[in-house]
Amino acid sequence: MDLRIELEGYLELTMDVGNLASQISEVVREANEKFRESVQGRGATETSVIVEYGGEGRRLKVKIISGSKLRAHDALLRFKNMLVEKFGPSMKVGVREVFIDKLTAKIFGGHIDSATAEEKLKDVAEVSLEDDTLVLTFRNLSDHDIRDRVVDRAIKLVVLEEKPIEEAAEKLAPFGTLLMKGGEKPFKLSSEISVEAEKLGWAKRYPSRGQWIFTGPMTALLRTLSEMLIDYVAKPLNFQEWMFPRLMPFEVLKKLSTYVEHLPEGLFYVCAPPRDPSAFKEFKREYVLRRELRRDLLKNILEEPGYVLEAVQCPPFYQYFSGEIVRLEDLPIKVFDILGGWTWRNEAGGVEGIARTNEFWRMEMVFLASPEEVTEIRNKVTDLTVELVDKVLDLEWRVVAGAPFFLSPEEASKRLIDVSSRDKIPTLDIEVYLPYRGPREKAEWLEITAATIHRDFYVKAFKIREAKNRDIWTGCVGHGITRWAAGFLARHGFNFEDWPKEVKNRIKELPQPPKTVT
Repeated sequence: MDLRIELEGYLELTMDVGNLASQISEVVREANEKFRESVQGRGATETSVIVEYGGEGRRLKVKIISGSKLRAHDALLRFKNMLVEKFGPSMKVGVREVFIDKLTAKIFGGHIDSATAEEKLKDVAEVSLEDDTLVLTFRNLSDHDIRDRVVDRAIKLVVLEEKPIEEAAEKLAPFGTLLMKGGEKPFKLSSEISVEAEKLGWAKRYPSRGQWIFTGPMTALLRTLSEMLIDYVAKPLNFQEWMFPRLMPFEVLKKLSTYVEHLPEGLFYVCAPPRDPSAFKEFKREYVLRRELRRDLLKNILEEPGYVLEAVQCPPFYQYFSGEIVRLEDLPIKVFDILGGWTWRNEAGGVEGIARTNEFWRMEMVFLASPEEVTEIRNKVTDLTVELVDKVLDLEWRVVAGAPFFLSPEEASKRLIDVSSRDKIPTLDIEVYLPYRGPREKAEWLEITAATIHRDFYVKAFKIREAKNRDIWTGCVGHGITRWAAGFLARHGFNFEDWPKEVKNRIKELPQPPKTVT
């Protein structure tokens, strides 16, 4: 892809431009020199150049052209900073506003078709095609739009993904590639787990998609599995228990760019009510008179969505450190959360018993450390979890190269990753076999744990800084405890006496489900 940008805009100063003519000429000369130096060795066409400038009252009008390395809109902000440095201390002249009247980006080759681009950039940019050149025209961009990277994100949306540099064929593989596997084991249950759970009164469907009420025996199993995860995995690695919120404001959601871009359909959105009883007067009256919940009335009462229900559980950890400075010497910081409650996700591919639900119970482990330590922690958590699954719970398991949580199955299927070392794999998925899904070699196994290295993605998104600008990364491991229970019951059945010794010793006596006449 080759890119050329032409920008026309202005900077509004606190003094007439005419009074600063000679000084501005000097700053323009210095700016063009610095722009050229910033892309040294990449070719003059790759940098930005201020080709025209002039005054109109307090507005300093400029025209900037650029290639792809130092883009014109970024150069405009650098130019603004240079003006402030030049005029601020000595002349008390500042810049009140930065504005782009028109920005044209021409993409030569390597772009999607114009019709698709127009659909993707509706109300953002005008799209046209000149020969084989895709032309995007942006108008009336504010300082906020520039800093929010609107232009760069729009360009990224219409550029075709470049294929990865070819490595040795044996190193590149798709997500889902098998990395290691335990031995085959017999199963007590060949049917779907929730069917038997409902028959026995261990669980009952809630009148909503993918939600369950768990009674005494199922809850005892879930609690025991969570305690074993803490005792066998979290405590030996010195993780500290925290409690995370489950109602995420848009302020935090905005920082999860990859999730919003790839899986917004996987979130549940929440509208806050006004603290005004009178606003609900008609809604309450309709219910009293007709026993109806008038959703149409609620639409006029509730605010627009301002929250989402927590779908990944770890963002509160990053938000805690957002804008903070940490020292590498004080790391790693390793925490786990389970007491915060349910996690919600609008599951892709529909719900399935207790194995795939919209409301599920997880234990989240999340950590901040140097790149080497993050990788080491992720791998140690994976090893200890596999040991628990294999040696203590006696389940049939495997580990595969997993896709990051924010990638849809469609997106993940398009990519290859280097599996020559597990350190290079972004996510390690621990899966268990469920007989009712079909033969082992063909069935979709159930992912019960995903162990992910984020590199510096969340560090940058949440503006977490290291005191000496040394590299720091984050990682997380999500254990889907309701899924663990599904795998456990498929393997060992519902007869308490058939369960592994340690599970029985921890529970001691399994609670009985309630009995009803019906």
